[in-house]
Amino acid sequence: MKHVFGIALGILLPHLPGAPKPDLRAVEQEILQEGLTLYQSERASWVATDLLLAQKPDMSGMGGYLSYIEGDSVRTVFFQKPSQAGPLYARFIFSFAKNTIEPQSGHLLAGRPATATEQKLYTVRQHVNEELYEHKVQGSAYGFPQNTRPNIALVERRGHLRAYVLTGPQEGRVLPIGNDFMMEIGPDLQVRSVERLHRSYLALELPEGQTVESSIHSHLPAHPYITATDICAMLLYQQIFPAPQHTVISPDYVSLFNAPQQQLTIITRKAFEKIAKHK
Repeated sequence: MKHVFGIALGILLPHLPGAPKPDLRAVEQEILQEGLTLYQSERASWVATDLLLAQKPDMSGMGGYLSYIEGDSVRTVFFQKPSQAGPLYARFIFSFAKNTIEPQSGHLLAGRPATATEQKLYTVRQHVNEELYEHKVQGSAYGFPQNTRPNIALVERRGHLRAYVLTGPQEGRVLPIGNDFMMEIGPDLQVRSVERLHRSYLALELPEGQTVESSIHSHLPAHPYITATDICAMLLYQQIFPAPQHTVISPDYVSLFNAPQQQLTIITRKAFEKIAKHK
């Protein structure tokens, strides 16, 4: 049996008149590239963790991990817990081609002192963890549902650094949507601002023996388009929840994301309704 999943995660408010019309093609590309970069980082973290655990290494003294893009590669680095006496040390390093993040394509590199980039990103990750526990910037506690935990992913594009905090399920075979945050990082590597991207959280589970033609959800007024986190989730969990198309509806725009082809199209709500009417 085929289904269309509908999800309501936002409040739809009327469009404010007089707002300038955006260049939707430019918006598409910016969101898509941010989403793909976020997905590549999270995918590399997944695969590298599985590869590391398969080796059954001594995990004592481990001080966290992070993934980052470097040229045409994605690197996932597992750090030794830093000491006051010595530099930060990259104990295990896995490297992948950005477009081929699979177990068979991962390369284990020799351990070494952390590079300047890795030291910077490690410091940012520490500050993000502090914000999650102390919530000084947001001003209220971060809530994560039972059987989930926060996943931190750092995205640096064109010299601009952001941290995304995703809700990662600890139960099998669900697609997590929502309860995610975007943090802007300042020149001092501290969290400068926090923006909640979705109001609520849903863990979608595909019924056994059934398929999904598409899924759909609505957004908060501040986010009229699909978010980078939506794109990341649909790609990261596409084997668990193989919906070929995901649609995000807001008062004025409709975002259509084709996961297998990694293509994004954004049209006006008026055009979408006109197309649907003539189908």
